[in-house]
Amino acid sequence: MTKWQVEQVFLDCQERLGWQLRHLQARNREWEKAKQPQKTAQANQSRSERAFTYVFLAGVLEDLFRSLDTDLPQDLNQVTVMRHNLRPQAMALLVPQAWDSISSDRVIRLAKRSALIETANNFYQPQTPIDFSQMQHLGITDGRTVNTQHFEALWDGLCLDISGGSIWESPLHRQAIQTLASKRNTIAHFETDPRVEAFRSSYGELAILTERITAVATRLQEHLVLWLDKHKI
Repeated sequence: MTKWQVEQVFLDCQERLGWQLRHLQARNREWEKAKQPQKTAQANQSRSERAFTYVFLAGVLEDLFRSLDTDLPQDLNQVTVMRHNLRPQAMALLVPQAWDSISSDRVIRLAKRSALIETANNFYQPQTPIDFSQMQHLGITDGRTVNTQHFEALWDGLCLDISGGSIWESPLHRQAIQTLASKRNTIAHFETDPRVEAFRSSYGELAILTERITAVATRLQEHLVLWLDKHKI
């Protein structure tokens, strides 16, 4: 039984990623053993499978963040987080209304910018816990394909690593998320023929991509659960 609602969200994500990884590994073994006539006969099916992989993996991550957006606030209501323990990035996530209409250079926006500074000062009042009771959504989904910014926004917004460590275990893990987002959009929006794009990656390469994406999701889960446990009321 899970302690936090987000744990089930991550379990669902990992089950789907694991299913796709096993399929890719099996197909890779079959493809490597197949003779050229077999590969030619299965070419259309193989193209579809490889193209589908990008769309499926991206969909898994989109569902993950859509679920976190609504389920994580419910878990946050069971923790006590002192404002002074958070870094400045937290305000971008937890006080989104403070950033409304401050990008304009018009004079009438100066008051808004001043109000932002005042909000920042109030946000970091020492020994004052954050009130999560009115939060229904985190605002970490925006209808776009999940990319590196989504992971970084949640990681930095909640300061999941107090030492300032990165969500990315290596540049290759960050690149995996970027590649997935780019390829998914290229295929889904027909920016190039999906039948051509699909054959640019082997089953083995897609399996490695899936492993790295799984590692990123697992790292986020582990740090988020530890963070919730640490601040539990």
